Formats: sequence, structure tokens, C-alpha cells
Amino acid sequence: MSNEQPPRVRAGARRTGPTLAEFREYLVDFAEQATPAQDTEGRIMRVVGPHVRDFVLRICIGLADDYAADHAATSRAERQLDPFSRLNMRAVARTHRMATRGKGPTDLDRLLDVVADDFTLDDVRIIRGVAAALADAMPRIAHKAREEGMRPDEIAAESGYTSSRIAQFLREEKKRRSNDAQ
Repeated sequence: MSNEQPPRVRAGARRTGPTLAEFREYLVDFAEQATPAQDTEGRIMRVVGPHVRDFVLRICIGLADDYAADHAATSRAERQLDPFSRLNMRAVARTHRMATRGKGPTDLDRLLDVVADDFTLDDVRIIRGVAAALADAMPRIAHKAREEGMRPDEIAAESGYTSSRIAQFLREEKKRRSNDAQ
């Protein structure tokens, strides 16, 4: 029996803010439509005049475009060059879980070949050490999440443990803290 469960996508999960593309559109619309007389919110831009305002907006739009391009390049490079990136680790874990449970078209042998090519023996030692440290720290991690207002079932869903294992972690941490207080 395993204490792991697949991650769950929260029902009704929403974005918390605009995307970079939406922000860029807002800047472009603002630059095209705003005039000093219409610009009631941009006090500084009204004072400096329309030419400076347009120049500043062009810089902001250029920065947004540069950021998006750099982020896309970094994400691709990170996936290709750094097997320790969170993005790569998440993809390996998800693909392995699907392959071992027979869900999806994933071929386990092909995945294992890719993993064997991407990771060295030194990487294995590092990851095993991190996994051991995380296992030992899990009661503290769960307690911290609980103090931040998460319910045990939410912690379980986010961490991949069962709710009963999270409850056990919380009890362990409570006991440890009471022993430390004495």
C-alpha cells in the first residue's frame, strides 16, 4: 500500500491576475487611446506631455516583449539543460506516475531511457539526499501549511500523501514541539 496519491486539480481554480499578453494589450490600447486631456489616472504622464508618455509606453511594451521572449527562452533552455529544474522534475514525476499506472500512452521504457540519459550517478545521489531530507521535514512542512490555514485534505492533495498520513505528520510535529517546549 502506498502513501502517495496523484495530484488533484482544484475545482474552480482561477488565474489571480492578467497574463503578460493581456498587460501588453492594455499598454498598447492605452498608448493608442490616451491623450493628455483624457489621461486622468496617469498624472505624471499628463505633466510631461504626450511625446514623453508615448516614449515611456513604448519602453514598457518593449520590456514586456523582452521579458516574454527571455522567459520563453529560459523555460526551453531550462527544460533542455537542467534536469534539476522544477519543470523537468515535475514532468518526469508525472510521466512516470502515468506510465507505471498504465494511464495514457506513455511508454515506461522510453521514459527510463530518457531519465538515464539526463541524470548521472552524482545526480542520483543528490536527489536521494533531497528526498530523504524532504521525508524527514514533511511533518514540519505539513504543520507550516496547517498554520497557514490549509486543511489536512488540501495538504494531502498538494503533497501527494493521503489525508491520514498528513494527520500523522501533524501529530508527530505537535509532539515534537511539545517535547521541545519542555
